[in-house]
Amino acid sequence: MKVTIQIIQRQAKKQIFKYLLIATIVVSIEVLSFALLNSVMKLNYMASTVLSMAVGIGLNWFFSRVFVFKTSRYSMHTEILLVLVASLFGVGIQLSVIWLCVEKLSIIPIVGKMIAIVITFFWNFWVRKRYIFNTKNTENVPPAIEY
Repeated sequence: MKVTIQIIQRQAKKQIFKYLLIATIVVSIEVLSFALLNSVMKLNYMASTVLSMAVGIGLNWFFSRVFVFKTSRYSMHTEILLVLVASLFGVGIQLSVIWLCVEKLSIIPIVGKMIAIVITFFWNFWVRKRYIFNTKNTENVPPAIEY
């Protein structure tokens, strides 16, 4: 039993490290797209947040699926739908945090975006690990598509 727990803990540490690595790459792309939309194209910071998150959500799902979690108890279509639903909560978190930072704390939008991303990172990992890519009790669920 103790050995099993140690193996699970090692696997979880590996997954969070891989997720952090993937998230760093995706966040870089997300922040660059936010900066381009908000600073260069002069799009409102809230709209820029939503659009840049859409890019991040798609990339995060793909890279998480291929490199971090690899398997799921759901079909690919269901998995994508669950990621989108969970990500809507992430959008709400990011919009709330960036609004608070900009409107109430007078922080520039790009810094507010970075703070929001850090908070959303933990939400994203937890919901994916706990609910979407959790492969426990999968006896009656068809296998996911492997890449």
